[in-house]
Amino acid sequence: MKKYLLFIPLLMLLSCNAWKHSAGFQYEELKVSEYEQKMANTSDAIIVDVRTNKEYAKSHIKNAINISYFGGDIKKCIDTLDKSKPVFIYCQTQHRSPLTAKIMKKKGFKQVIDLKGGFMKWENENKPMVK
Repeated sequence: MKKYLLFIPLLMLLSCNAWKHSAGFQYEELKVSEYEQKMANTSDAIIVDVRTNKEYAKSHIKNAINISYFGGDIKKCIDTLDKSKPVFIYCQTQHRSPLTAKIMKKKGFKQVIDLKGGFMKWENENKPMVK
């Protein structure tokens, strides 16, 4: 019986991350430098900031569009994006962005790249931003 109890946390961890890897969908969490480099090397990317309008207005990554996770109409806003293009997504601390990525997966997006640690890490590394 004790052997099985050891597997429960492992199964929970695997099931929590299972959505990230499936046929036709790619989700990546990249550190700031990797995220910045991949964004620069992807010409047709969409950059989505899922923070609040107030957070976005204070500062954001250049060319990012603001679709607030708490805006109430996130699913409708996501529907306006091109699902075939890579989407670079971020929030303040990387809590809302994975939740948004799950929505995007359900809506048929192919590739979502998430900023590991969120915009807070971007700011801490003094990366370029619009203020």
